[in-house]
Amino acid sequence: MQSAFTVERQLPTGTTLGATYTNSRGAHLLRSLDINAPLPGTFDPTNPGSSVFPMGNANPLFLMTSSGVYNQHQLMINVNSRINRRVSLTGSYGLNQARSNTDGLGTFPANPYNYAGEYGPAANDIRHAVSVNGAIDTKWNFRFSPLLTIQSGPPFNITTGNDLYGTTLFNGRPGIATDPNKPGLIQTAYGLLDPNPVAGQPTLPRNYGRGPGQTYLNLRMAKTFGFGPERGGGGRNAAQSSGPSGAPAAGGFAGGAPATNHRYNMSIALSVRNALNHNNPGPIIGNITSPLFGQANQMAGGGFGPGGGGGGGGGGGGVGFSENANNRRLEMQVRLTF
Repeated sequence: MQSAFTVERQLPTGTTLGATYTNSRGAHLLRSLDINAPLPGTFDPTNPGSSVFPMGNANPLFLMTSSGVYNQHQLMINVNSRINRRVSLTGSYGLNQARSNTDGLGTFPANPYNYAGEYGPAANDIRHAVSVNGAIDTKWNFRFSPLLTIQSGPPFNITTGNDLYGTTLFNGRPGIATDPNKPGLIQTAYGLLDPNPVAGQPTLPRNYGRGPGQTYLNLRMAKTFGFGPERGGGGRNAAQSSGPSGAPAAGGFAGGAPATNHRYNMSIALSVRNALNHNNPGPIIGNITSPLFGQANQMAGGGFGPGGGGGGGGGGGGVGFSENANNRRLEMQVRLTF
């Protein structure tokens, strides 16, 4: 169930300001449970077969359920400005809070007999996201299109890397250390954590970690060469494909360069993805027993946008292939329209 409220205001100099509050609530979302997990207090990791199982055997039994919930509050502020017929800019800011007890069918409670701490930040709980893009047309049919995206870090789950409850899963979360002298404790940025919590010891909530933010700057320069007979009264603007307020059409090449009033148009574009060559890390390792805890061993793949959606890092459009690295990349494209 989703409800939204929008206020929009027309400002001087061709500028529109809009603010939208959206509330989303989800019920009966999918998640999974191990319904044959060893009964509390009976699991011995040194002798798993000695545990007491509800089904009378040691085989895990995973049940798909629709017991998940999801709640999201989101505020989006958008500014669209057509400064003149050659310059248009669009900016947005998103403030987001999303909480749930599942991130999909592959989500299992850490403790199969205690769901405390399962309701926490959802995977798309990205608090802040800013995006600025535009289109600047110059003489000789050149168009410059910048796209800047900045967002805060997403949450990640912190685990012990061990099967704490005999479920054959390794999603048990560490305990919050109450005795600093207990052997095996691990000092982290989230406090002193216990990879071997005992019954009754408080543990970290789900998705308690928070990864680093990401910054992405794309630039495109495009020029159109027109030839052949002129269009009948169409003019350059009639043939131009663009998005709202004159911004480049999202995801496609057609808005990448202004068209001419000729029948045939050849557009040549140079795109620079991640022009700053900023290191945008991929998924963060949440296993506290790993030497790479809190780090990433891969780069972020694809784009991103407010609220954890995708597509913000595009700008190439129609290249016909994809890859996971977000390091700086230059692309040249040629398009003929007739």
